[in-house]
Amino acid sequence: MEIISWQFALFVSVVVGVYYALPHRAQNYWLLIASYIFYLTWGWNFALVLACLTTFNFLWARLLTPDHSRRRLWLWIGIAANVILLSFFKLNESEYAARFGLTTKFLLPIGLAFYTLQAISYLVDIYNKVLPPAAHWADFFLYLSYFPKLLAGPIERARNFLPTLAKPRVVTNETLAKATALIVIGLIRKIVIADVLSQFIVLEKAWVGWGANYSTPVLILWLLSFAFALYNDFAGYTGIVRGVSLLFGIELAANFQQPYLSRNFAEFWNRWHISFSHWLRDYIYFPLSRWLARLTGSQRNVLSVIVPPLITMAASGAWHGFNIYTLIWGGLHGVYQIVERVWSLYFPVTPPDQQPRWRQALGMLIVFGFTVLAWVAFAMGTLGNGGSAFAFWRAISVSAHWTTFGWEYLLVFLPIVFSLGLDAIQNHYRDEVIFLRWNHFARALLFAAACLLLFIFSVGGAPRVFVYQGF
Repeated sequence: MEIISWQFALFVSVVVGVYYALPHRAQNYWLLIASYIFYLTWGWNFALVLACLTTFNFLWARLLTPDHSRRRLWLWIGIAANVILLSFFKLNESEYAARFGLTTKFLLPIGLAFYTLQAISYLVDIYNKVLPPAAHWADFFLYLSYFPKLLAGPIERARNFLPTLAKPRVVTNETLAKATALIVIGLIRKIVIADVLSQFIVLEKAWVGWGANYSTPVLILWLLSFAFALYNDFAGYTGIVRGVSLLFGIELAANFQQPYLSRNFAEFWNRWHISFSHWLRDYIYFPLSRWLARLTGSQRNVLSVIVPPLITMAASGAWHGFNIYTLIWGGLHGVYQIVERVWSLYFPVTPPDQQPRWRQALGMLIVFGFTVLAWVAFAMGTLGNGGSAFAFWRAISVSAHWTTFGWEYLLVFLPIVFSLGLDAIQNHYRDEVIFLRWNHFARALLFAAACLLLFIFSVGGAPRVFVYQGF
């Protein structure tokens, strides 16, 4: 059942209608049943994997509560079991498994990469006594299977999600207004921006068969289209599911805060896929940094500067796919962060908000430019079907390719400018639903325009599948 479909709209309507008629405890059971019904529409085997993984982590967490000498061993076994399960399915679908004839009939369960990370964070937090084990099995099962976040996050922490389930939830008119705004903005980002840009890209040509038939300006436009399509696709998904979740009085974490307006790479990773970036920070980067500090006696040494960002971003690349290009993409972002950290060790660094406007603008251009160049490797690794990132980088840098440019390609800038304008408004007011603060007439006019755009761009074809559902 796709998120953007009449079936999903009908499904949510039925779930909401029954939900409001139930008392608090029964609401949790109802959401759990609805979540597994939703996942069963993708495959009974996917639901079976989810149920087994959930049962294992629910029971295994009980081993981490008593204070005994084997707690640390039990933690590492629990983490390893989750990682091995995820790696098995990821490797099974990788190009290397196919090359060596190791593939099986097992398909990667949709959302596995997301709810596995949530299970690992749950075990670590219990080990660190951040929270006690879930008091009720149904709450933990709902934590991992909650259907608005099941397919592609956000990656919620049990310490935030489980307390929400434990208390009654009140849905006010303000909550419903925010839910509607998030859904509409998410649909606009997906249908009007991401899907339009994706149609321009034509992945088979852009990432594999571009050859000598496409000039450098066209290749650059393809790359810009991919950058903004990927961002708006995932941000659109997150907005829609966060809005749906608010209908039940459950607020999910924000995943994006206008990342292409970041002024340094540390800020970029605090704005891009936030729930995943913070997971990497808390469970890989910080523990690794603390371990190296104890090992070397200082945080200001070569190992502490180089190793944590490289390992963390390599893990990010591997999470997205087991292939050389996703690792290159992660490695590039690791190098970007290393350069910033080395600079900060020897030169005073002014916080971005305190810098003059020209330096902030320059920082945005630098971060955006290097991020877009790294997207070439990401695209080859996740969508390229065997294309060469190095050949693409070489093609856009060869002056002989600056020929044969059709001015009709400039139309691609319309959705890009639309995306940047939407980001600029939200960033200026530090409010993703700033439009709710406008007067009644402006809100009504904006809502009517949004509905018209969605109708126009929905005619003639179904929306494309969300990119991150593939992870």
